[in-house]
Parts: sequence; C-alpha cells; structure tokens
Amino acid sequence: MSDLIQEKITVWQSMPRNNAEELAVADGFFDTQLMPLAKEKFCAEAKKGTLPAYYGMILTLGTSWQPLALSIAALRPQYAHILCTAETAPLCEQIRTFLDLSEDYLSHTVVGRSDASAVFAAVRKRHGAWAAHGACAMDITGGTKAMASAAAMIAAVLGIDIYYVESTYLPLYRRPLPGSERLERLPNP
Repeated sequence: MSDLIQEKITVWQSMPRNNAEELAVADGFFDTQLMPLAKEKFCAEAKKGTLPAYYGMILTLGTSWQPLALSIAALRPQYAHILCTAETAPLCEQIRTFLDLSEDYLSHTVVGRSDASAVFAAVRKRHGAWAAHGACAMDITGGTKAMASAAAMIAAVLGIDIYYVESTYLPLYRRPLPGSERLERLPNP
C-alpha cells in the first residue's frame, strides 16, 4: 500500500467518533480523502487482469455505496442500474457524484428488502433492454441477503457475469480497509 494512503488511513483511524457529528466528519474524510486513492488502486489492480467489455451492469446496493462505485469504475459499463431499497436509494446520488455520472448512465429501481420477484423482474427488464447491445455484468456486493441471492440466481440463469468486491473489513470502523478492495468474478456453475 502506498505511503500516502497509509498516512491517510492513520489520520482517519485516529479521528474521534464519540457522537453523530464526529462520525460524520470521519465518514466524510473516508469518502473524500481515502475513496479516490482506493479507487485508483482498485482500478489499477483490476486492469492487470483481462476484463470483458460490458454494455450494462446491474448492482445491488446496501448501506455502503463505496464498493459499488469501485466496481463501476473498474468495469466501466456503458450503463449501470442499481437495485436498492427506499432507505438506500439516496446513496445512488453519492455514487453519481463520486464518479461524475449522469442519471442516464446510472439509474436505479427501488425494491423491497426481501422481494425476490421484484429483483427478478428488474434484472429481466434491464437484461432484456441491454443484451442485444452487448454483455451484461452483475455486482452482488451490497444489498440485503435476499436481494443479492435473488440477483445472483437470475444472473446465473440469464448468463450474466457475476462480480463481488472483496476487502479486509475493519469492524471497529465499520468500513473496509481502504486499498484492500479487489474485484472477484464468481464462476457460473
């Protein structure tokens, strides 16, 4: 890991988190100071392998927008679509802002936390619109267990490549260790 990212990790880890205001400052530091460095490293590592070109990408979103932003940045599909809950839908704007994306490029559908049939329908709709133009990818890193499971099932049936962002998780900070993230492609059985 570079010295710069290590220095910023040390600063971030030393920040107080005794109340909501201090937690917001630490989270802001993570997003503005560490995420750009993590994205740079993540994309450089992903480029070392041979990544297919994707026309469309569907992602499941949980309470952390950061892994999805990394995945989109590395795979660079022509269009991306997020499946999220009503509670997590505002995080789509954070991804758009971080990656400087338009609403045309990155859209989203709100589904219920455990509504597998809504996930199936949303994936079928996007895949149906995109498949004639090129390959599709699915990232199941985020979302509820039901959302990610349903998305993986329908992706396997439709022949969509499935990805996951793996990282070293820091339970004390409730975040991944910046720079430890890596893109994993899951084999279709």
